[in-house]
Amino acid sequence: MCYYLTRRVEFEAAHYYRIPELSDEENYDLFGPMSNPNGHGHNYVLMVTVKGAATASDGMLINIKDLDGIIRKRVVAEYDHKSINLQHPAFIQDLYLQPTSENIAIQIWQSLIPHLQNAKLHLVHLYEESALSVEYCGEGQMVYLTKMYEFSASHRLHSIALTDEENKEIFGKCNNPYGHGHNYVLEVTVKGEVNPKTGMVADIDLLDQMIEKQVFSRFDHRHLNLDTVEFEKVNPTSENFVRVLWEIADPHLNPVALHRLRLQETPKSYFDYYGN
Repeated sequence: MCYYLTRRVEFEAAHYYRIPELSDEENYDLFGPMSNPNGHGHNYVLMVTVKGAATASDGMLINIKDLDGIIRKRVVAEYDHKSINLQHPAFIQDLYLQPTSENIAIQIWQSLIPHLQNAKLHLVHLYEESALSVEYCGEGQMVYLTKMYEFSASHRLHSIALTDEENKEIFGKCNNPYGHGHNYVLEVTVKGEVNPKTGMVADIDLLDQMIEKQVFSRFDHRHLNLDTVEFEKVNPTSENFVRVLWEIADPHLNPVALHRLRLQETPKSYFDYYGN
């Protein structure tokens, strides 16, 4: 019987991205303002998930005090209130190892693995900011990156396959002929190998541009039923919406792969889609 335990910890740190032999202009072209050698900082949030069986003697997967002690010693002490480029051993030794969230997550995994005896490390989930995070589960250089976007749209839940009476009965007030609206939250998760040069899975600017062009331009501040060709004959439920978003976004993400779309319609519900 396998259990999963997740602990959350926060730390504050500064970093910058630079390739030593490149000029300031070349580094800026590659990394933008993140190349500022004076650094910038984040309030990082780290979620560490371990897995395993509960021991017969105490009924626990791992003593939380022990796990917290390992995380404090092997992670927090190495990063909290530090300049990562200048004070973390891994990034001091390798000037070409960029302290991106992707590489930091891998380093955290490698720091924790030798010190977990009864439990196995399952996932390192690192938030650089509330709308941007990475997940690493020990698969070589494969990292999952998630970026969150918000847009506004209205819709009416109405199926052309049903009668007006059936639509009213099934969808209730969501079948209001004039529609209703949401602040949709879209989480885009891509997966790929960490680029050894940039330390990144995906160019965030390019991802932002794709979402702006392919998603916002189509749906933001639109009535889905009346203003979009995608829902002229398709009922704009969130199930259908997240599938349509996948079909729109997926062709534009090479060389990284789209792993998951999560569409939050209200704070009470969200819908995940992983393609076929």
